[in-house]
Amino acid sequence: MRRTPDPTRRRLLAGALAVATALVLAGCGSEGSDSSAAQDGTTASAGPWSYTDDLGQKVELDRTPVRIAAYGDAAAALWHFGVTPVAIFTWMDPAEDDMFDGLDLSETEVVGSTYGEISIEELAAAKPDIIVATSYTGDTADEMYGFKDKAQLKKIKAIAPVVAVAQVGSMKDVIETNERLAASLGVDTGDGSRVAKDRAAFEAASAELTTAAKSGLSVVPMYADGDGLYLAKAPDDPALKYYQDIGVSFTEIGGKDYYWEILSWENADRYEGDILLNATRNSYSTKQLGEQPTFARLKAYQAGQVHPWLSTSMDYPSQTKYMKELAGWLSTDRDVVS
Repeated sequence: MRRTPDPTRRRLLAGALAVATALVLAGCGSEGSDSSAAQDGTTASAGPWSYTDDLGQKVELDRTPVRIAAYGDAAAALWHFGVTPVAIFTWMDPAEDDMFDGLDLSETEVVGSTYGEISIEELAAAKPDIIVATSYTGDTADEMYGFKDKAQLKKIKAIAPVVAVAQVGSMKDVIETNERLAASLGVDTGDGSRVAKDRAAFEAASAELTTAAKSGLSVVPMYADGDGLYLAKAPDDPALKYYQDIGVSFTEIGGKDYYWEILSWENADRYEGDILLNATRNSYSTKQLGEQPTFARLKAYQAGQVHPWLSTSMDYPSQTKYMKELAGWLSTDRDVVS
């Protein structure tokens, strides 16, 4: 899933981290965890387990992990593959994050809901066998997205190995990596499985979106707050890149920065699109957007063609649902720019 607009600012605003001592970490790790705690849809294995992640880390354990902790986006994706995490940490209250809609949060421990603020003691108490994180271009095994700093990541690795799923390239590649990880954890992904059916539905939704995109309508994904308007660059977001690869037209966004071009509200009308996708995670509402005079001049806003840009995790069901919604807008909205 995409980065939120300003992770650097979130790091600066992060509060004090609850740090456990080395003795607490040693005493609360995953060794001796209950092997009967296999997650939904998985089958625990007594044999050795080996997995190489997207950062090149090779993790080898005596048995297949059954207690999984994960960063929010990775947790939601694994959940939809049938792996219910014992603990999650993320950058906002997951109960208010639409990425977790339909998932029973009572089944897992939330050990962090502000970026970089992870309760080491609570995470250790969950006794994870592995911890799944997301990574981006430039991340390394010692410093990756989702963690406050190298020191924090080192403490967390003392609890359990951390494996990364890179959120780069095409969405389909990221989903396939999550599927490979889920399969290694015991999820049935073969013919006739629920995952196979989800995969087929994803392919059907992709074809539907390709057909709808022939309307030629242009799309602008965005996020807005008091600082201004953040416009997303489709090639830098795995989901948007996939939509673009299968035919969706995105307005080309300029600027040299990764992922976003940030505009002041005075310049909010620099780019036009037939459809505006407004992020649902902490972004201004459509009403608030219209209160900005420059934004209110955009043709898509005046035509009522501002739609939600949902926070969809990298799995087949989540992306299938959103692609069908996007296909609907591309089929029914009208050309207001050309």
